Amino acid sequence: MTDKSNLKKAREILEKVLAVSPAICKLQLCLASTRKDNIPDFQRVVITDSVVCEFQDIILKFLKKYTKEMKANNLILHKYEASTKLDSHEVEFLNLAEFSEVKKQIGSLANIPGLAKFESDEDFIENLRFYVLILKCEKLKPIYFFRTYTPKRELSRSSFMAIIFDKNQYEKVTDSLLLFDKKIDCIYSDGYLFIKNKANFQRIFEFYSLLIKSAKQTLRAIKENIPIDNFTAFSKACEGHLLKLAKLKNIASKPYFEKLKMSDIKTAIKKYNLDIKTVGSGKGEKIHFDSSDKWGILKLLDDDYLDSIMTGSSYEVNSKRLRST
Repeated sequence: MTDKSNLKKAREILEKVLAVSPAICKLQLCLASTRKDNIPDFQRVVITDSVVCEFQDIILKFLKKYTKEMKANNLILHKYEASTKLDSHEVEFLNLAEFSEVKKQIGSLANIPGLAKFESDEDFIENLRFYVLILKCEKLKPIYFFRTYTPKRELSRSSFMAIIFDKNQYEKVTDSLLLFDKKIDCIYSDGYLFIKNKANFQRIFEFYSLLIKSAKQTLRAIKENIPIDNFTAFSKACEGHLLKLAKLKNIASKPYFEKLKMSDIKTAIKKYNLDIKTVGSGKGEKIHFDSSDKWGILKLLDDDYLDSIMTGSSYEVNSKRLRST
């Protein structure tokens, strides 16, 4: 699927999601706990009709806000990129056909009746990671609303003491209470996932764990394509550092990556007056990794130095998106 058709399909699905009326849909709450292999263990929560209505109202307000933004052409939809920053008027999407690791994590939600019922199990609560509100509407694919969660939101584990008014006096709450706010981090429906809060999305789906798992493969690809002097030190500086690994993966995924030549690299170093040196000559020439500047080569290879045609100014950027021409 081309980027253009992918974007068109994502927009069509998002428009369907935003047009939903939660009050006429069935709603199920599921909690997700991670105890092994980063694959969430889902449990369904039995909730009263009044709680269902509260969650439906939270979803309705969320959908209304972004329906208004979309109708006013204020909502911009982008394909997901790990290193970009999201502004309040932007939403990123993933086609889960291209992200099997994410798809695998939510696979068991396809059979909600088959999930275990939440019984306040201590170990399950200890490893709570997120929760999902699932809407099932007639003639539509199920819609999943994700929100990050931590065990601290269970009042019995919180540093706060809860009291409740009963019979003209306040009594300490001794039963376990789960706290839910009114926010939504991302939505999934019909094969596409839409991201509103990027940091929480990456926390929910353990993206950084996936980066660590693929670190050796990413570094191997860098080594094969980019001649770096003192590569062992460069590799050690990146391993275990999540932001550096994210940047490395971003570099390795770029269309220019395999075509990059030393002459292109040296041109950029000279043009932007970068404090990056090369060693050797001819086919043996390499970029020198200086341990006192661990970000230098990463920013260079990620093409973080740009010019403005309008002003003629040169910039160092920390977030960018490739524009289609």
